[in-house]
Amino acid sequence: MSEQVHIRVYHECKGQHTHDFPQILVPLQEAMWISVGDTEYEVTPQELCFIPIGMLHECNYYGKLLAINLFDNMSDRGEVVMISNPLIVSMRGQIVQLVDLIQAELKQNPDSTAVKYLYKYLYSKLMENCAAPSIQYINEYYHLPITVDQLAKMENYSVTYYCDWFKQQTGLSPSFYLRNTRIKQAKELLVSTNFSVMEIAVMVGYSSNSTFTRAFHNVTGMTPKAYRECPCFKKKNKVV
Repeated sequence: MSEQVHIRVYHECKGQHTHDFPQILVPLQEAMWISVGDTEYEVTPQELCFIPIGMLHECNYYGKLLAINLFDNMSDRGEVVMISNPLIVSMRGQIVQLVDLIQAELKQNPDSTAVKYLYKYLYSKLMENCAAPSIQYINEYYHLPITVDQLAKMENYSVTYYCDWFKQQTGLSPSFYLRNTRIKQAKELLVSTNFSVMEIAVMVGYSSNSTFTRAFHNVTGMTPKAYRECPCFKKKNKVV
């Protein structure tokens, strides 16, 4: 199945069910009560509710409701960390702006491909706002040497427990999450700057070109050089 984002405004949400895709619900008129897993939540019009893939949920809501569903073959799941717990997030700052943009785009063109990119950006903002301290640390300091022991201490966990906990939170091991975060940044630098591959390797936390190239290939299936030269990834205005 090709990647699609379905965004619709409903006037009710009823019954107990699951989805094989992640879903974001935003009540637009009045508070909504929803049970996700074993917990019941109240979601106000100033909040959004994120429901992970396959999680049982139930609500009996009558009112205007924005539903954002990502239908995806998840071919890039190695690059996009999946949130595995339900979230209730206060809408403020960029999250409010993104939800407003999604609604505006929906009104103009319900089948717009731009919605897919707005959704992914919203998803990344949810990760930033709700991530635990150690995950936030990786997202900000991926270019530094980072050990699992160091990350476990941030959460006051043993290394063994931390690795299990981390995988429950993100779907990845700490080392894979760090690698994918570094490669994500490297991809952006490759297409938007004229830095050499070795310079980019150092900038994202690798001490050698060979280690960087191997990690990049494992994530993308391409070498950094091939990725940079691919016409589909090139940007017109590069920063030197």
